Amino acid sequence: MRRTIALLCSAAALAAGCATSGPAVPSQELTETEAAIRGAENAGAPDTAADLLARSRKALTAARQAAARGDNDEARRQNEEARAFAAAAAARASSEKTRRQAAELKQQADELESKVKQLQERARP
Repeated sequence: MRRTIALLCSAAALAAGCATSGPAVPSQELTETEAAIRGAENAGAPDTAADLLARSRKALTAARQAAARGDNDEARRQNEEARAFAAAAAARASSEKTRRQAAELKQQADELESKVKQLQERARP
């Protein structure tokens, strides 16, 4: 019985050692990832990159869970993934905003060109 208990304790210590490989993810990094997600939300990602935003939130949740159970390598990987998805969501939102602005400017330019042609035709004798 003692041998079994000793063996179980050794196995538990080994498992705990494997789970905590690498240094813990500082809470500041998780907070920075939250800020990146909020930045993507403010940039318009809920409308233009909802899929990326959802993946970012899911990875951040997984990072927090991994950190809570002491799996530091997994927590770090999930946090980096969350931050990457947040950056991609922000980039897509920014790109979509720029595309819309370009379309509006083109429409305005086309309207101005049309008005110029009308004025030129009226000015002809």
